[in-house]
Amino acid sequence: MTMPGSGQVRLHKRLAALQKRAAAGDQAAAGQAALLARHLESIADGAEKKADDRCKVLVGALVGHWLSTGRPVLLHDQRALLDALNVFLVRTSERDAVLGEDGTGSDAFHRVFG
Repeated sequence: MTMPGSGQVRLHKRLAALQKRAAAGDQAAAGQAALLARHLESIADGAEKKADDRCKVLVGALVGHWLSTGRPVLLHDQRALLDALNVFLVRTSERDAVLGEDGTGSDAFHRVFG
């Protein structure tokens, strides 16, 4: 059984080794390092997009719930949105995804909503 993310740890170690060889003048290692760096960046971008999309969906769920129950959607600022989400979100994983550990908004929340 492998630990989650262990493959990326190995890839980062491989990248460091390739970059070291490239710095010593190995052209093949330089090319491989560039390709691996782009691959790792695309993996990180995908994870970030997934977190951003999850945040958008959960905020949309709050707005949809309010509209379906006839409640007007009046959110004057980011703090009002976070307060409403704090009441609305029940699952720990969802709360962490949107509110963050300290309740001031996760990284994804701040990327999406400023």
